[in-house]
Amino acid sequence: MLTSLRNWSDRLLGRGSAAITVPVMDGALKPNRQLDEASVAAEIAGIDDLACDGQQLWISAGKRLLRLHDGQPLLVREFDTAITALAALTSQQPGTLAVALGGTQVQVLHTQADGSLSDGPALQSLQGQPLHSVNALAFEADGALLLSDGSQQHSTDAWCHDLMTLGHTGRVTRWQPATGAVQSLASGLHHAFGVLSLDGQALFSESWKHRVRPASGQGSDTGALVAELPAYPSRMSAAAGGGFWLSCFVCRSQLVEFVLREPAYRQRMIQEIDPRYWIAPALSSGHSFLEPLQGAGVKQMGMLKPWAPPRSYGLVLRVAADGRILSSLHSQVDGRHHGVTAVVECAGALWVASKGAGRLLRIDLNKAEART
Repeated sequence: MLTSLRNWSDRLLGRGSAAITVPVMDGALKPNRQLDEASVAAEIAGIDDLACDGQQLWISAGKRLLRLHDGQPLLVREFDTAITALAALTSQQPGTLAVALGGTQVQVLHTQADGSLSDGPALQSLQGQPLHSVNALAFEADGALLLSDGSQQHSTDAWCHDLMTLGHTGRVTRWQPATGAVQSLASGLHHAFGVLSLDGQALFSESWKHRVRPASGQGSDTGALVAELPAYPSRMSAAAGGGFWLSCFVCRSQLVEFVLREPAYRQRMIQEIDPRYWIAPALSSGHSFLEPLQGAGVKQMGMLKPWAPPRSYGLVLRVAADGRILSSLHSQVDGRHHGVTAVVECAGALWVASKGAGRLLRIDLNKAEART
């Protein structure tokens, strides 16, 4: 009863869950050009996820699994379906990988002496329910695998449909490939997209709630470690100096927040408009005059303001173990490297996957670690 009254008053007064405000990017989140100034290590169409086994960098791009060799991506294996998540084990067996295929299957892979990959255990369902949208994987120190299944209604490519329909069917699970044991860590999530084992604790990103949470193991709504982000968080990776790196694949805007609170408009938009032209975030933008515009996003004298409301954006956050944001790397609205879906430290550098631009970026760690 109290919850219903609170929701009604929020809608009446435009506050709480009904507010359309977006946190300001300031302090450690102050915009910069670090992602646009980063070195382009490779142009890789469909680049999506990254993983480091402590020695080499692994890359997923569509159906292809690549390895960075002498600064160039080398094809290791091509699968029948797209790779939707990637992880590498570093603590015990550096040659062990895990991939999610089509979002519906998780396959463990073992590196052989000749560099080829052999198939290990596989997972296709959780407690009788088939996997549907696995978008992130992370090994724990004992070889267990954390996985986020973003939605049980929409595929990994249809994340925008999940946002526009206010999806909350995501889940996070721990799987022991050696024994087959499965443990549910959280369910009913507003798009789970990103998992990480940090100091013995399992963390996950909840994109549509703009936060990173610890997994309780009971599916309860435990307190957030990082909350009220100005962007939609996704995959994470551990930082050598403690804490972690967090990729944010798209940013929020007041216009999208308004649309999310207008059910009749959203339903008509979903039914009648091509998804490419929805009032919704995207991994890249500026390709068509049919794309929706917000007032300050209109070009003036042929130029787009870097501080215009974002339809697409590039953002990486450096987060301390206690949840404080220490620094950030940006590709602003007028930048080139949007749609960041993965970030990882490897071989003394920070590697970033810009899916919106189809590029693998390399940034000096000292520069990336600089506090604002």
